[in-house]
Amino acid sequence: MHKSIADILENWIEKINQDEFYIANSFDVIINAKNSSEAFEFIPYMIEAILLSEDDFITSQLIFYMNCLYGKANTTELHPSFISKRQELENHISNMSGNNSVREYNEFKRDLRLY
Repeated sequence: MHKSIADILENWIEKINQDEFYIANSFDVIINAKNSSEAFEFIPYMIEAILLSEDDFITSQLIFYMNCLYGKANTTELHPSFISKRQELENHISNMSGNNSVREYNEFKRDLRLY
């Protein structure tokens, strides 16, 4: 997992208890620092983090910020990493306990016109 994502997720419950916007602010810093091509190239790291996540809330947040990376990249072109991992991602998300990540993934698919 990319160090910047791992750093955000380390002790996230404690950090979110101190600042309810911790996750949003942390990912905003990462995304805002990237130009469009850097945002596109960061997508595989988000995919990896999603696949490693076992928490429905965190998974939903990672999907949301992956969608933000696509927005920053200003493209609906599917990243080759997403294409190769799509089935694995969908299986992982469907096996989460909770529906936050499923709902967020459906929004992601809608935004990328994957229906």
